[in-house]
Amino acid sequence: MGNGRRGYTLIELLAGIFLSAILLAELYSVFTSQQVVFSAQEQVAEMTQSTRAALDLMTREIRLAGYKTSTGAFNGIPTATLHTIQVLADLDLNGNTLGPNEDITYSYNSNTLQICRNGLGLPIADNITDLSFLYTLKDGSTTSNPSNPADIRKVNISITARTTYRDRGTGVYRRIVLTSDVTPRNLAS
Repeated sequence: MGNGRRGYTLIELLAGIFLSAILLAELYSVFTSQQVVFSAQEQVAEMTQSTRAALDLMTREIRLAGYKTSTGAFNGIPTATLHTIQVLADLDLNGNTLGPNEDITYSYNSNTLQICRNGLGLPIADNITDLSFLYTLKDGSTTSNPSNPADIRKVNISITARTTYRDRGTGVYRRIVLTSDVTPRNLAS
């Protein structure tokens, strides 16, 4: 070592490793917290998109309730309860509602947390904690279980959804409630 160079001492080397470890730990902490936030936001976006798609489909099909030729004779909403609605529409104008998309029933399955269209085999949304219908009748009153479905003039749909997984930070599911007021255009006025 005649030219004045000297190496690092063991203490300097250990101090450098220690500072590097602290820096890496901080970077890892920032990375993992960003992953948690990203995951939560991705779940919320998925939940919102799925719920909005189901609400949009239901709104469009309920709006068609009672669509028929002038000679048709059926009630556009024959079944109406808090968690179930049946919609009839003669879309092909052949005088009956036997077509594949002319007799539609939406129901809520609390065991599977799904909104089903035409039975348990066709879910249109998952992770649903509530689906409820509120009906406005021709006299202006509202009810969740009308005694005469022919009196329905407006349907309020309310869907409560949750994320697929619990939030890592709080341990609870994130939730959203979406509603829509639907006035079927073809019901008796």
